[in-house]
Amino acid sequence: MYFDFIFYSILLISSIGSYKIIISSPAQNWLLKISKCSIILLCISLWLWQILLWTWPKGNRIEEAIHLPRHLWTLSNKEIIKNISNEKHFYGEHPKQYFMYYPATSESKKNTVIFFIHGGGWCFGSPYEHRFLAKLLQQQGYTLIFPAYRLTPEFSYPDIKEDINNAFINSINFLKQKGIQDPKLIIGGTSAGANLANLLAFDEKRWDSLYVDRKCLYGVFSIAGVLSLDDLGYSYTLTNYTGPINSKQYLLANPINYINEKDSFPFLCLHGDSDGLAPYKNATSFCTKLKNKSSVILDFHTFKNCSHIDLGSSWYYDEKDNFGQDTILINWLKKISN
Repeated sequence: MYFDFIFYSILLISSIGSYKIIISSPAQNWLLKISKCSIILLCISLWLWQILLWTWPKGNRIEEAIHLPRHLWTLSNKEIIKNISNEKHFYGEHPKQYFMYYPATSESKKNTVIFFIHGGGWCFGSPYEHRFLAKLLQQQGYTLIFPAYRLTPEFSYPDIKEDINNAFINSINFLKQKGIQDPKLIIGGTSAGANLANLLAFDEKRWDSLYVDRKCLYGVFSIAGVLSLDDLGYSYTLTNYTGPINSKQYLLANPINYINEKDSFPFLCLHGDSDGLAPYKNATSFCTKLKNKSSVILDFHTFKNCSHIDLGSSWYYDEKDNFGQDTILINWLKKISN
């Protein structure tokens, strides 16, 4: 991979440079002294990062953060997808107000529409990073809508909710132009995207305000989702999105608050028990309330020793991180859409 090549090249060069600096005579020029110190600090930082990659255990934010730079680089730069049919359509004036449309490859499943929302802690990410998943689902014959939305810290929950609403309505109207009048909607997302997906799916009043009949909702799925904010703990990222804990905005941005006895659609939850960003308890709390307070058909899968990045999207480019989540998702989609 390009990231690994660049990283280890810099590590090797800085290590050799640091060794030569250490055994050389002290520099007399102040600019040269700063340059030498910078090389040594760079070398120490890279080695520290590498050691943490090797040794830090799964199940906490630090481990996830250590792996994040390589992960994001790979998602953005690796050419893992070719020959995928798609169109980009804007629903607003902001560069992030658009959705990707992936047309169905099968007439028999054309009316089954998957509305998938990307993650990224509400502060980064794009539909482009999930093009591997898009092609996988497109090959199964489904019509796909992958919306983008404005991000924190410049924007927060009300703005993002507005974007998801507009993307949802605009995509439904767009699909009507494509001959899909009565779509069978399946809503899902990964990480923060699962938070947004479940806020949309479970809020019955929101459907009424959008003048969309919730009877068209055939299922909801969450992959390493943020489903119960109360189990996340404090973070700067979460505060940017919701505002202070227990504020009105925080309560409105918490999917677990929308579960009610009228919910009866199928729900698929995929979560790792070593998730350092969206703790496993956050998923179990949500699913426990689902079982106790609704008639939702729950399908909950736990992945042992699986981190947030592992389950969420590193399996797009690394086969060892595929724990069968793709097969489970595909089989569940077939079951509920037939």
